[in-house]
Amino acid sequence: MKESAISTITKAAEFITLVNYSLLVTLGYIIFLLKIY
Repeated sequence: MKESAISTITKAAEFITLVNYSLLVTLGYIIFLLKIY
């Protein structure tokens, strides 16, 4: 039971990190485009 809970938390943490990274990349891309124009 404990092991499955830990693996679930780890997967959730990885997913959150991936989402945050995607948001940062998108934000950086928008700022990059705004600086060009």
